[in-house]
Amino acid sequence: MVSSLLSHHARRGAVIAGFLGGLAVRADAEGLQPLETFIASANRQNPDNHVAEASADQAAAQRDAARASYLPTLSAQGVYTRNQFETVFSLSSTQTFVIQPLNSVDAYLTLAVPLINVGGWQQHRAAAHNAEAADRSRVTTQISIEARVTQTYYQLLGAEAVAFAAQQSVEVARNHLKAVRDRRELGTASDLDLQRAIASAAQSTQDAASAAQAVVDARRALESLTRVHPEPATRTNYTEDDLHEETALADWCKDPETLTAVQPALAQTRAAEASRDAAKAALLPTLAAQGQEHLTNAGGFTGKDAVYTLTVTASWRFDFGVMPNLRAQTAAVNVAKAREDSARRAAADAINQAWNQVHLGIAKARAAREQLKAATLAQDIARDRYANGVSTQLEVIQAQRDLFSAAVSQVQADFDLEYARALLRLVSRHS
Repeated sequence: MVSSLLSHHARRGAVIAGFLGGLAVRADAEGLQPLETFIASANRQNPDNHVAEASADQAAAQRDAARASYLPTLSAQGVYTRNQFETVFSLSSTQTFVIQPLNSVDAYLTLAVPLINVGGWQQHRAAAHNAEAADRSRVTTQISIEARVTQTYYQLLGAEAVAFAAQQSVEVARNHLKAVRDRRELGTASDLDLQRAIASAAQSTQDAASAAQAVVDARRALESLTRVHPEPATRTNYTEDDLHEETALADWCKDPETLTAVQPALAQTRAAEASRDAAKAALLPTLAAQGQEHLTNAGGFTGKDAVYTLTVTASWRFDFGVMPNLRAQTAAVNVAKAREDSARRAAADAINQAWNQVHLGIAKARAAREQLKAATLAQDIARDRYANGVSTQLEVIQAQRDLFSAAVSQVQADFDLEYARALLRLVSRHS
């Protein structure tokens, strides 16, 4: 599923190519697993999905139970009675009727068939729509989990990239500190230059530690969501987005009634309407038929040990709770319709927000790449000028900080764009 919503653009190459160009990768490292691996595991093991699946199963069972209210029922009953006296009636010496034996055994087989039960039919329809709503909610819960996994996945990739950049920044700061110490020994750099270089290297180390902590937190969050232990990211996990624009917003907002996010609310409205119709049907009579076979060892005056009876019963009932219940169910319909409208608006807002996030993310990613190129060139110029004695140590340090900030900005912009593209396809999914 996620492969389709992410296959429109290539998996990203070097996020900060210049900054990570010299990144060493272990020969045995396979890199962070694909996003699809984490989503598939989350769909199987995330507790929220388990709750949604169990709720859907419960609603389906309630639907089946509601159907039983207007289906035939078969019952069997056996009765043994010990009487103190036996009652016998004799018409002649050859014809005797046992009215009440000392030991009476009776068996009853009863088949009851509801013929007309409008209320039962409507209650089943309401339960069926509730089951549909629960199943639709299961799907929306799954989409929500997929969105969280996708966001956390790209957060981890971004954290890994920032950590790579931070470590590279540490190496640059240390090399610069060594160069300043050498110049200090030669007398071409001041004590102030040396102390600034030391402070810059220490700051770079702090940045690397913070970036490493962010990686730990993101890895833990992803593993908690999916129950999959993330492998370390490598350069194979990074690709360049081609910065293409998505199709027009109107194309993503077509057929709002079929949006997956709206389906549970639509089903809940139908369920509320069916419950209201069931409340109305309480004013109608019901009709039922029943057949019973009676097996006994005391046939009485019939002299038969098996007797059947057939009955048809029409029932009508009215109590003072019918009308208040009807008003309550009518109000429930109005509530469901309001929630349906809210769900429809929320789905449209989510699509609009995701689409604009992509549109603006493209501009931010493009600007971030230009920023990184300029910052890289500025650092090279600052170091060359300092080496030639025509600029200050402060300019070099500032250029190094600007480069690290630019690298972080590109990482954030690129992975925000990746997530926005994926989210747009999730929130615009149609049933």
